[in-house]
Amino acid sequence: MQKELDENENHFFMKKHLKYFGTISDRADGLMSKTAHLLEYAQQIRDAYQAQVDEKQNSNMQFLTVISTIFFPLTLITGWYGMNFRDMPELENGYPGVVVLSMIVVAVCIFVFKKKKIF
Repeated sequence: MQKELDENENHFFMKKHLKYFGTISDRADGLMSKTAHLLEYAQQIRDAYQAQVDEKQNSNMQFLTVISTIFFPLTLITGWYGMNFRDMPELENGYPGVVVLSMIVVAVCIFVFKKKKIF
């Protein structure tokens, strides 16, 4: 645009005013450069923030995975012994054993996770 104004084909501007178009163009280029720099800086800040959010989310997902891993064996055990079939062995006296087994499974899972520094 500045080039077209400098050419002044229609002789609309006086010659003494044409020098100002170069100054305006230089200032516009400078502002465009600063804007591009600020845009890049804002992008870097957004990327740093997103990395921080991703790290927090990863930590939360790891914790939830550990909790789920602890409760999956318990779900299996309660599914087996919770059917209440008439001919199931240990139906009358088996529930305290299942409770103890569940506690042992939880303790072993927590021990393994702490030893591997996951939990």
